[in-house]
Amino acid sequence: MFQRSARHRRQQLIMNGRWWLLLAMVCLTPGCSAPAVSPPPPAPLELVVASDLDNMPFAGVDAAGRPQGRDVEMMVALAAQLGRPLRWERMPFDQLLAAVQTSTVDLICATMGITSEREEVVDFSDPYFSTAIEVVVRRGPGEPRRWADLDGRKVAAGQGTTSERAVRRVLPQAVGVYENKSQQGAYERLTSGAVDGLAMDGPNALDLVRQHGDELTLLLTPLAAERYGLVVGSGQLALRSAINRGLVALRRDGTIAALDARWGLQPTD
Repeated sequence: MFQRSARHRRQQLIMNGRWWLLLAMVCLTPGCSAPAVSPPPPAPLELVVASDLDNMPFAGVDAAGRPQGRDVEMMVALAAQLGRPLRWERMPFDQLLAAVQTSTVDLICATMGITSEREEVVDFSDPYFSTAIEVVVRRGPGEPRRWADLDGRKVAAGQGTTSERAVRRVLPQAVGVYENKSQQGAYERLTSGAVDGLAMDGPNALDLVRQHGDELTLLLTPLAAERYGLVVGSGQLALRSAINRGLVALRRDGTIAALDARWGLQPTD
């Protein structure tokens, strides 16, 4: 009985071995292949965003150098809408357009005003914030209150900005100052008499007046309307469309309004 059982087990092992040998021979023949295994999906591409990160409360950096601000939080939400990880590239404002034109970055988020001149070389998203270009002036007798009061007087604006464009167009009789060679702050430039007016975006102008309302005020009439847009390279239609869809979604779900309120901003639209 024991011998028959042992013999039976040996026969089973021999048969199993022949079976695996046959299977191996079949799979080594031409045309035989292992079951297909799908490769893992590629990781989503980073969304590389350029900014000077020097215009709070829209965008700046904290004490540890991390981006912060209203537009920074908007881009975090927008990147999530696009399903892409976000990476910031910080660079001077006057280098931003070249960076997106050469595809060094995917887009610009830097409170860049939409203008016909810029639209000749890049594409803008739909506006994500609307404001006005204001002129901050000193309070007191004889100080400017209207556009005409600035004829022959010095009006400063950032070089290459929409504020410079507005000064040149609306105040042609003023003396435009587009370089801050002394590196003074806005308040010091005005109160020292270095300039008689300072053109800037509405949120920055209002913040400056809030801080120094006993000495500074705004001209009665803004110089121009201002609309900020995200910037992509010319011809990047798919990215531009995706960004616009994302902005629509963030408006509909209340994210945009909540960010404006959180950072103390009041758009004009």
